[in-house]
Amino acid sequence: MQALPGRTVDHRGNTMNSNTPDNPQPERRSSSADTGKGPAGSHGSDQTSASGRPAAKQPATGGTTVKTSKKDSTKSDKTGSDWSVFRTVVVLVGLVIAGFGGYYLITGTAGLPETGDGPVNPTLENQFRFFAAMMIGVGAAFVTIAIKFQWANMLWLVCLMVFIGGIGRVLSWAFSGTPHFLLIILMVVELAFPAALLVWHRYIAKTSELRREYAARP
Repeated sequence: MQALPGRTVDHRGNTMNSNTPDNPQPERRSSSADTGKGPAGSHGSDQTSASGRPAAKQPATGGTTVKTSKKDSTKSDKTGSDWSVFRTVVVLVGLVIAGFGGYYLITGTAGLPETGDGPVNPTLENQFRFFAAMMIGVGAAFVTIAIKFQWANMLWLVCLMVFIGGIGRVLSWAFSGTPHFLLIILMVVELAFPAALLVWHRYIAKTSELRREYAARP
């Protein structure tokens, strides 16, 4: 201990009145251990700031996260539904084309309207049944693209084949005369449907991309 005039200071920094024996209680100096205990003393008042004001509450983000996830899930479901409808239509188109091809492959030119019961031309039958088999292949290509959708970039090629077939019907009409009205209907479908299918595919792909970009925004 260090002696001061009228007081005694021990090794802890406490002072004692050496001239008053009836007051043995030490006089403590104000230190950080008594007036807040430094950083450790702040645990008892973690709800108040240094200026005595209540601490600001952190905004709750749980509800926002849930709403965002629900919105993203809804958009994903919408995109999946669009692609499901598109793939179903492509499958149906493939089945129709393959069905016509199978029918003409079996019946030959006798399956065409207005052919009559005249003599069969072997050369014409040979070529006609060949192209009927090609129709089955085109229909199978549509179905395969719809099932294995990673091959959807080949859809334009199959649609182009059908469109060129429609052009062939136009040339036949121009050079050989007006065909049966059912073949005219098929000609219109073959010219219009492939382009409409490709536009539909592009529309769904673009809207899906825009939905993903919107969902990725903070």
